[in-house]
Amino acid sequence: MQRPGAGAFFAAGILGRMPISMLGLGTVILIARESGSYGLAGAVSGVAVVAGALTGPIQGRLVDRWGQRLLLLTGSVVCTLALFALLIAVRADAPVWLLYVVSFVAGGTRPQVGSFVRARWTHLLGRGRALQTAFALEAVGDEVVFIVGPVLVTALATQVSPYVALIVAGVLGLVGTLWLAALRGSDPPGRGANNGEERAPLPWLSLLLLSIIGLGLGATLGSAEVVTVAFTDELGKPGMSGVVLAVWALGSMLAGLWYGSVHWRAPVERRLLIGTITLAITLAPLPWVNSILLVGVVLFVVGLSIAPTMVAVTACVEEWVPPERLTEAITWTVTGLLLGVAPGNALAGHAVDRYGSSDAYWVPVAIGIICALVASVAVTFARPKVRFAHN
Repeated sequence: MQRPGAGAFFAAGILGRMPISMLGLGTVILIARESGSYGLAGAVSGVAVVAGALTGPIQGRLVDRWGQRLLLLTGSVVCTLALFALLIAVRADAPVWLLYVVSFVAGGTRPQVGSFVRARWTHLLGRGRALQTAFALEAVGDEVVFIVGPVLVTALATQVSPYVALIVAGVLGLVGTLWLAALRGSDPPGRGANNGEERAPLPWLSLLLLSIIGLGLGATLGSAEVVTVAFTDELGKPGMSGVVLAVWALGSMLAGLWYGSVHWRAPVERRLLIGTITLAITLAPLPWVNSILLVGVVLFVVGLSIAPTMVAVTACVEEWVPPERLTEAITWTVTGLLLGVAPGNALAGHAVDRYGSSDAYWVPVAIGIICALVASVAVTFARPKVRFAHN
């Protein structure tokens, strides 16, 4: 944070990421209230996430070639307009297909702020221990977003209006993204057109498995979020969902602060495996809890494994891919994370509608176990021979 410009793009990145923790939850609350269906709410919210996942690698490739500014400017404006169109469509009781369309546009044009900020850290610091600390700081920033966002959007949605909550989310994201675009000094320079030159190859199998792990993490987060909203609603305290989710994020934030303060000697692959296994174990009690307090306690413990696991995924990418394709590679793992949220939302929503919220917690439990299994395969069979950084 002492490097010139670092504090500014870190703060702008937090504001620009606020919609990540607010739009999904706010959309679920709004559409569930208007339609009475958590399944539809989760599906519409998930469409935006799928769109972001599909366009994420494209954004990363464009940024690696041309820089971040133009995409940040255009994407943030189009995304905000599409979000407002979604609110109008819901208010007007528009056909379901139209909700899906505008949700897809909003999600697909939203800039991948987290990936862009991490690329700025790499440009500023180079590779090594300082960068690992910066990645841990970014994980803490993610958790700040997930502490403040759910509480803010839930409070606005329940005490004022779900429409106001989503408008605030859109404005915060727009301001942060435009601010980041204005910070041209920290924007990594694009490499320009290739002019027929061959680009450095990516370790596609390794990157695919890391992206699948990200998908598992995203599905776990997305499913647990929807079930928790339904759980607090069933107990007659819908306003507590944001508090519980914030407690969850608090656990992850504290773990991220600790993780960034340690000089790790263990390989990143081992840290990744330990993180995913711990996540699966700590999720296991959720189907048996029967109070909001207990759900908060369990999710706090679950959160302790989230930030370290996410940092380990990013650290693997940083070691496994060539520098000139780093943003593209990071967006692939972020794509996995975002793409996982969508089926997690939808599966959890349908499970809540059919079985109730307590039994629906089996969805994140099962996904967590699968995520740990994939991580075992990745660190055992898919570690590339060529490394580009060492701690």
